[in-house]
Amino acid sequence: MTLQGIFWVLWALIGTAGWLIIAGTVVLAEEQKNMSPGMATGMENAFPVAFRALQFQNVVRFEESNRGDKIYRVEPELRWGLVRYGFVSLRAPLAFGPGVSRESGDLRLQGFYNFTDETRTLPAMALVVGMSLPTGHDSAGVDALVRGILTKSAGWAQVNLNAELNKIGAAQPAERDFRYRFGIGADFGADSLVRTGLFVEQAESRGEVPLWRMQAGLFHHFTPTIAVALGAEVGLSTSAPDYQVIIGYQQTFEGF
Repeated sequence: MTLQGIFWVLWALIGTAGWLIIAGTVVLAEEQKNMSPGMATGMENAFPVAFRALQFQNVVRFEESNRGDKIYRVEPELRWGLVRYGFVSLRAPLAFGPGVSRESGDLRLQGFYNFTDETRTLPAMALVVGMSLPTGHDSAGVDALVRGILTKSAGWAQVNLNAELNKIGAAQPAERDFRYRFGIGADFGADSLVRTGLFVEQAESRGEVPLWRMQAGLFHHFTPTIAVALGAEVGLSTSAPDYQVIIGYQQTFEGF
């Protein structure tokens, strides 16, 4: 069996375990309304961190690139519910492995705001704006991004749509100045969630085809404020990484 085949089997096992965990559940738990990228998948929903809460998460990824290189990524992030319907976040992703040291250690600042609540017919809507400061290795220029998020719940399922545009501040001649990224996914469950996501994003180089990825995983709350996640990814195009394993830890502190 090929390595990609092994990960399809892993996905099937994750899905089976998830359905067993969530059997009989009819609504999403209140403490899981906010779902952030990296916790099992890269999808984000339109619900903010609780007002005045401080949320810390750390995501570790093991990836095999489409060239066969082994890459390790560590992505600590801090989120603060500064306003009632929004939050600010600070992330400093690190990468270890062949050819990925560029921009490792850049500081990424983002602001999130939920401007529409979910109704019976309309989805919740949120907007994220952010920038990446060139504080990392071999980094130059300030990058910017804008991301729109739609979230609609139906019983014990929640569907999310993410659409993102990135402006690269110091792109090389062979690289794109603007890059898009779209994702669609669904979460199922309550105290434990089965999370899924399908992504397409523009490649860094002008001559490469878009990157298609599929992700699935489990998100579980041990307590109302502590959660862990385990996910897997397979690349669906030649330009995407062959596979990725995702491990996440998240803890929320109230009253800041």
